[in-house]
Amino acid sequence: MKKTVSVIIIIALIAAFLPISTFCDETEPAEENAVFDVTSPFAAIVNADTGTELFAKNADTPFFCAFLPRIMTCILLVESGLDLSTVITLSKEMMAVSHDKSSANLVSGNKISLYDLMKCILVANSQEACIAVAVTLAGDVSEFIVQMNKRARELGAESTVFTNVTGQYSSATKQTTTAHDVVKICMHALNLEYIEDLSNYRYVDITVNNSKKSIYTHNSLVDRNSSYYIKKASGLAISGNNTTGYALVSVAVDKAMRIVCFALNYESVSNLYADLSSMINFSLTEYAYRTLIQKNAPVIEIPVVFGKERDTVTLVASSTVSASLPSSVPDSKIVADKNIPDKVDAPIAKGTVLGSVTYSYDGRVYGTTELIAQSDISLDVIESYSAAINGFFSNKYIWAAIITVVFVVIFYSTVLYIKNRKKMRREESNKRNRITKMPR
Repeated sequence: MKKTVSVIIIIALIAAFLPISTFCDETEPAEENAVFDVTSPFAAIVNADTGTELFAKNADTPFFCAFLPRIMTCILLVESGLDLSTVITLSKEMMAVSHDKSSANLVSGNKISLYDLMKCILVANSQEACIAVAVTLAGDVSEFIVQMNKRARELGAESTVFTNVTGQYSSATKQTTTAHDVVKICMHALNLEYIEDLSNYRYVDITVNNSKKSIYTHNSLVDRNSSYYIKKASGLAISGNNTTGYALVSVAVDKAMRIVCFALNYESVSNLYADLSSMINFSLTEYAYRTLIQKNAPVIEIPVVFGKERDTVTLVASSTVSASLPSSVPDSKIVADKNIPDKVDAPIAKGTVLGSVTYSYDGRVYGTTELIAQSDISLDVIESYSAAINGFFSNKYIWAAIITVVFVVIFYSTVLYIKNRKKMRREESNKRNRITKMPR
């Protein structure tokens, strides 16, 4: 019995000193927050107001995108300056180039305004409307394609090549773009009239031959009756099929921030909408639009030399700097890199640029503003002259020069004195000699 008790006591003591993990399953380490990603092979998210890129995936890899020629067609139409209420008659030549009819079902002989043609392009993805606009603006489709490519280069879309205006795909099509280029072109489109507003309609009425008809969108993000509807999403463009992939670009709006989201998915349109939903949620949840520095806000004071009223000047921001940053990033983590002199000389005029400050986080620059003088500071003339005199005489090189000049003057004077003494002695000696030699 005593042995049994002893064994129990020993086991209890051992258990007491062993780590609890010996008897329990090891706790799984906490999983780190996964990096954001989407199933689409090509994607990009950019803050439309600041140009800040929030996310990119294979953003410089070329692919085919059917909706981009239609967006560019609308850009050139708005930028043409033509009166969009102008009614044109669709010709047989216009309609002969169009491969697929849209729900607008435009045919030769139809009379329709340029504004309604733009509705057909942005809402119903109308190929025939694109052809009609191209011929109206450039005379023929080939010349219009040249203008499209030229405008793409001007917008910085260097990797985009347009070969048609309809977005029609064939195995011979060399029409390509990239996610970065899609976003650049679409961001420009957002700055123009009509394009964003019209693309956001679930359906819209057009007038053809003086009769009204309704056309409907293909973009389920803006359709309240769709399970893919997103309240904060503003439609822009959608296109694609199983061959070319499904492409979608949308604008998400939250308070003062506008986010452009683009994705191309080859698997299914459902995956595309799921990716866009997660991209919009990621952008508006994880990122916040914040002001890094307000215009005229004081940044730093620097010393002023010879200032009459004060010996420092306050530098303020000449403009507001704002950026989209992760909500979790505290202001203390944002780096403000100031490029300013150690001191400045009076006089200083209010508004004088005296430096700059650049704001960055995690190695990415989010904006720069010049630093300007907040007030006028006049020159203290007496102090400046006194300082100049003191500076003159406290300069070791000046003293060295003075000593050198004094030494040279003394040396020259001494040499001249000795030379003159010798001359005088010679003259006296000659005089004595003449007197001695005179006849008595």
